[in-house]
Amino acid sequence: MTGVVGVSLGLALVLGACGDGGSGSGDGAGGGAKSAVIAIAADPLEYINPLNENGSPGIQVAQAMFAPLVATDPGTGKTVNVLADSVTPDKASQTWTVKLKPGNTFQNGQKLTAKDYVDSWNLTAQGSTAWKNNGFFSKVEGYEALNPPTPDGATPKPTSVKTLSGLKLVDELTFSVKLKVPFSQFGLTLQYLGLAPLPEEVRKDPDAYKRKPIGNGPFKLDGAWNPGDDIKLVKWDGYKGPSAPEADALTYRFIPNADTAYNEFLAGTVDFVDVPPTKVKTFKTDAPDGWVTAESSGANYLTIPAWDARFKNPKLRHAISMAIDRKAMADLVGLSTPSSGLIAPDINGYRADACKYCGFDATAAKQLLQEAGGFSGPLNINYNTTSATGQIFAEAIGNMLRQNLGLEVKYTGKQGSEITTLADTRKLDGLRFSGWGHDYPSIEDYLTPMFKSSGDANFAGYANPALDAVLAKGDAEPDQDKAVKLYQQAEDIALEDLPLIPLYAKQNAYLHSAKIEPRVSKYTGVQALYSTFN
Repeated sequence: MTGVVGVSLGLALVLGACGDGGSGSGDGAGGGAKSAVIAIAADPLEYINPLNENGSPGIQVAQAMFAPLVATDPGTGKTVNVLADSVTPDKASQTWTVKLKPGNTFQNGQKLTAKDYVDSWNLTAQGSTAWKNNGFFSKVEGYEALNPPTPDGATPKPTSVKTLSGLKLVDELTFSVKLKVPFSQFGLTLQYLGLAPLPEEVRKDPDAYKRKPIGNGPFKLDGAWNPGDDIKLVKWDGYKGPSAPEADALTYRFIPNADTAYNEFLAGTVDFVDVPPTKVKTFKTDAPDGWVTAESSGANYLTIPAWDARFKNPKLRHAISMAIDRKAMADLVGLSTPSSGLIAPDINGYRADACKYCGFDATAAKQLLQEAGGFSGPLNINYNTTSATGQIFAEAIGNMLRQNLGLEVKYTGKQGSEITTLADTRKLDGLRFSGWGHDYPSIEDYLTPMFKSSGDANFAGYANPALDAVLAKGDAEPDQDKAVKLYQQAEDIALEDLPLIPLYAKQNAYLHSAKIEPRVSKYTGVQALYSTFN
C-alpha cells in the first residue's frame, strides 16, 4: 500500500497472471538451496511483538514466527484449525469455547497452554499496556474495567482490575470467551496474529524480549537482532502445526525506499519484492520470467481529521470527494481501479457504486463547497517521504482540489511513522493517505477497525453512535446473510459521513527469483513465506 498506515498481510488476493519463473539469482540468506531473502519496503521494525503490531511489515515477520489458532485454507477458502483443536460457539454466538491441540510448545520449550492465551490477552486488553491490538478485545466482557475513559490521544492509567471477566480457564488446554454481545464473526477473527500467545517469561517483562521474541511458529530468530539489522530466521523443528513452510531459512531485509528494494532484486541480492508504483509500467520487461500480479483485498483512502473543526461540515467532505478524478488517479498509480465504496470487491457484501459522493463532478463539488461555507485557510496534504510516489500522489490530489474547488493547497512530507504519531495524538494538520486490508475475510473487518468509535485503525478519529449501533446489530446477527445487510447499512452511514474518502483499489505485483515459486491463492494471497524451491 502507498498509504501512511501499513496494511496487514492477512489480505486475500485473487490471482491475475504470472511469469514462468527464471529471473534473478537471489542467493541471500546464506545461499542455501532452501533459503530466501524477502525484501520489505519499509522502515526497520523497532520490536517484534504481534500483540503490539497491526502493520504490514511486522505482521509479515509474525507470520513466520508465530502460529494462529485457525487459518484460511489456501485451496478451499474454508477456516481450518492450526493450534486450536476446536472452536465452538453457544447457540447465541456469545460464549465461545476454544480447545487447543495437545503437545505444542513455545520455542523456549515451555508447554503451550490455555493460560498462555488468557494471560496474553489480558495483558493486551489493559489500556495502560498501550499495545496496538488492545481494541480487538473491546467485544469481550469486562473490557471497560481495563480501559477507563481517557482524554483523546492519551494513554489510560493502570487500573486495579487486570483481567477480562469474559476470559475463563476451563482446563489446561481449554478456555472460554464470553462476549458482551453475540458476535457471529468471532470464529473468523481467531486467525488474526494479533491474538498470538506470549510465553510466561515474556509476559513478565515484555520490554526485555521485544528484540528477542519467543514465538510458537515455524521459524525462530537466528542469533541476535537489533533494529536496522536484517531479521534472520531459521526453521524451528518444534513446530507441529499443519502446512509448515518449505524453507529452512529466511531473511527479512528492510529497505525504506521501495525503488531501492526493487533494484536490489534486479541486482540479485533478494529473492522476493513488491513492485513499487514507479515500476508498474516496466516490471514485466525488467523481470520477464519472474513476476506475479494479483487483485488485492486492500483499499486506499484519503483520510480527513475528525478532530479538526474546519472539516466538520459533511458537505465539505462530500465536495472534496467529488472533486477527485479517481480514474485519473488510478491511471497515475497504475494497476489500479477507482474505488466506489469502503470495502474490497472480493469481499461478501461488496456493492458496486455504494458511494454516492465518489463520482467525479467538479460542478457539483463547487456547489457543495459553497453550501458548506467554503474552507478556511490553506488545505495541507501530508505525504510519506519514504515512498517514491508519496509527493507525486499528494500533488495529484492537491492539483484536483485546487483546480476543481479553488482551494489553496500546501504539502508536508514526513516519515510515515511521524505522520502516524501526529495523527494518533490528534496533532496532524490536514489530510493524509491511508490503506487497509482485512485480517479475516469479512465485511465487518473493514468497518469495525476504521469506523467504530473505538476501532484500532480509526485513522480519522471518527465517531458516530448510529454507526456503532448498527455494527452491534450486525455482530449479534447469527444469520450471515442478514448480518451482511446490517454491515452494509453501517457502510452507508460511513459513506455519508466520509471520514475516509475511497480512492482506488490496487492490483499488487511481485517479483521472485528463479529459486522460488511463491504460493498464490485467491483466498490467502501471494505469500513468499510459503514458497516452493526449484
